[in-house]
Amino acid sequence: MTLQDFIIECKNEVGACLVNNGIDDAEVKDTEVIKSNDVRLHGIVIIRKGCSAGVNVYIDDLFMRYEHGEELTQLLDEAKTRCMDALQTAIPPIPRESSFRLDRIRDRLTVRLLDVRSNRSYMMDRPYIDAGNGLVMVVQVNAEETIMSEWIITVNNTLLESIGCSREELLTAALSNTIRLEPPVMLRLRDFVFSDEQQNLFEEYDESVKTDSESAYMLTNKSRFKGAAVLFYPGVMAKTADILGCGYYILPSSMHELIIIPDSMGMSIRAMTEMLHHGNEAYVDEEEFLSDRVFHYDPFEGHLRIASNGKEFRDNENSKLA
Repeated sequence: MTLQDFIIECKNEVGACLVNNGIDDAEVKDTEVIKSNDVRLHGIVIIRKGCSAGVNVYIDDLFMRYEHGEELTQLLDEAKTRCMDALQTAIPPIPRESSFRLDRIRDRLTVRLLDVRSNRSYMMDRPYIDAGNGLVMVVQVNAEETIMSEWIITVNNTLLESIGCSREELLTAALSNTIRLEPPVMLRLRDFVFSDEQQNLFEEYDESVKTDSESAYMLTNKSRFKGAAVLFYPGVMAKTADILGCGYYILPSSMHELIIIPDSMGMSIRAMTEMLHHGNEAYVDEEEFLSDRVFHYDPFEGHLRIASNGKEFRDNENSKLA
């Protein structure tokens, strides 16, 4: 049985289950959604009559379990249970298109950092900020004035027309608002892992505070959510070098945070690359992966560069974004 066959079986079973439970005003569809890092998720969408939005239940994990030998009947029953449970959950209101005008959403715009190589499909038809070195920032509209919302919509060119502004105005507003909502946070990595006392060096640092030349650090934002973009806030790279008193390497450990390795630690690029690869494979969910490249910032040149190319990607490095 292929994935598409499995989806059809689930859709038919869910449809029959709805009717058997007296729900005859719902349309059942299958869907494929492209998430960040070009992760493709497949699911069942149920839309009740008179509703502008429906519930979406992903079933890729059920198909994977079927491929590993679990009984089809049991997996279909689990799909039905998921859908029935989802219908009991209140669906957050989806704004009308007219409510996406820039003056109404300016305070709810944020940016997130992506690696171009692993987001070819996801980046199609989306305005973005080119951060250089194969990294870009895309714009999101959040349900609330926070980076952690019930729902988040990534802006594409069609939505940009509804917002009613230029790409440049949108991108500038989103970056400015993200800086306001989510100021940068720099912590000693050992304090983040082992201590409840976590000193944000961006707020509390002065020349009397001595940083440890043999310690790694973590760079993120206030909420520790989608915080990797702080590296490209104005002045953050230079201030990080000032605090450390030297240049540094950047290990993009996930979309949420970056690990900073001072030059003074003397760690080899090979060792850092291996450490990054191991962390990505062992601890980072596929959708939260940022990059397998190690970067370096030179404070004398004021320049960020790629220190290692990471593992090979199948995509052609020279292909263009739409």
